[in-house]
Amino acid sequence: MSDTPLDRFLTGCRAAAALASDSLSKWLGRPVAITVEQVEALPLEQAIGLLGEQEGTICGCAMGISGSLEGILVLLCDDEAGLTLAAMLLGREPSADDQWGELEQSAVVETTNIIGCAYLNAMADSTNATTAAMPSPPWFLRDFAPAVMQSIVMAQPLTGDTVFLTRTEFSIQGSPARCSLVFVPASEDGGVSGAAQ
Repeated sequence: MSDTPLDRFLTGCRAAAALASDSLSKWLGRPVAITVEQVEALPLEQAIGLLGEQEGTICGCAMGISGSLEGILVLLCDDEAGLTLAAMLLGREPSADDQWGELEQSAVVETTNIIGCAYLNAMADSTNATTAAMPSPPWFLRDFAPAVMQSIVMAQPLTGDTVFLTRTEFSIQGSPARCSLVFVPASEDGGVSGAAQ
């Protein structure tokens, strides 16, 4: 059985998706399903291109991670999908008139906090690391894709140029919203290679 950093990241993401689904279902009082559809390890420049066109606005939340895992975990989606997700989280029907206000941003930030903590717990279950991974409070991002990724990279010095990118689908009471979960490691794998049994 393959045991590369990408394999371990995929295992961690799938376990995190199950934990986060359960946590979000309890928080919202509605059925939530988070599905990890695909995971890739990509050069940073290629990942930026996949996240959005230069003229398109993307949004999301970033969470710094230190300790046994080091890097930045980011939940990203295009503006329309982000507003759809926010509306779903707030129990509203998505509308073309939806805008990013404090309430919408807070809903996405709290979701990122839940997913990020679930991810760390899932990775901790598959590691023998003696140092805990600690998250920072998430922060909201909204800009063109290259600008968003540049701000993420500037938030923490990186020694590698590879990012782990997932295609993730959220479903709240059967309504889908597609997002990407991105891990930008501080080093070549950010400690993911330490997640072996």
